[in-house]
Amino acid sequence: MKYLVIRDDDLSYWSRVEEIDLIYKPLFEKGIKVSFAVIPKAVRMYNAGDFDLMYQDEYSATFIGENVEIVKYIKNRIKEGLVEIMLHGYNHLYSLKVGDMIYRASKENIEYLKQNGEKFEFIGEYIGDYETLFEKTKKGKEYLEDLFEVKVKNFVPPSNQIDKEGVRAVYENNLNISGIMEKKFNREINFRSVAAYLKMARFKMKYPNLTYPYIIDYKTHKELAGYAFTPSTDWERYENQFLFCKEHNLPFQIATHYWELKDELLDRYYDFINKALDRGYKSVFLREILN
Repeated sequence: MKYLVIRDDDLSYWSRVEEIDLIYKPLFEKGIKVSFAVIPKAVRMYNAGDFDLMYQDEYSATFIGENVEIVKYIKNRIKEGLVEIMLHGYNHLYSLKVGDMIYRASKENIEYLKQNGEKFEFIGEYIGDYETLFEKTKKGKEYLEDLFEVKVKNFVPPSNQIDKEGVRAVYENNLNISGIMEKKFNREINFRSVAAYLKMARFKMKYPNLTYPYIIDYKTHKELAGYAFTPSTDWERYENQFLFCKEHNLPFQIATHYWELKDELLDRYYDFINKALDRGYKSVFLREILN
């Protein structure tokens, strides 16, 4: 059986029911399931998706439970069997790395660094020390489980960035991961992680333009790649990835952000989902295949 997972990131206090319903009502009416990656206590982000203009207000962090309307809407969709809750970090707070120095991704810091000609990179929340990340994961998972009255089974790394300390913090909270190792080996070194890395390397040599599509079982947890559906997606490569998964009866996990889905991209989104279902894919939650 071929399984289609729709993963939508960044549901939080800052989300509005109107924008979620506008996109997903047509899918929900067809019984199509959505796995939302939820930020428990999100900071407010400005110019999301544009790393030249993006910044955050680190003092704005607010629990999603404070948005009563979005919680009620999502809980109703959960009761209808249409929505899964996944953990998406804790606050999704970026850092700025300049050499060995780390700054918060505030507007003031970004402007200061730019004015001084300092080159910086955005670092996601789950690059850090184990103890801090373990507590964040535990607290965030328990909060979402209590709020939405569900069991949270999967974790989506903020910005798709995570290091081996983050991975350990996640799996020791009994969560699987939506995402896989990239070129850099960033998992704990053991037999299973090395074997997985070698499998991915061999796959990349044979199919250089595809992402490793198989479920990876580390025993401590499982991982599955998500395929980014964004304005910058290479659509020819995306189609080739889908065709490979279809021909080999493999799951396909769309990874998108509701705030990017508009106009032509939204039309393409609907078309792709309908095409996948017409070609034998079944709509499922991520927890249904990473169990």
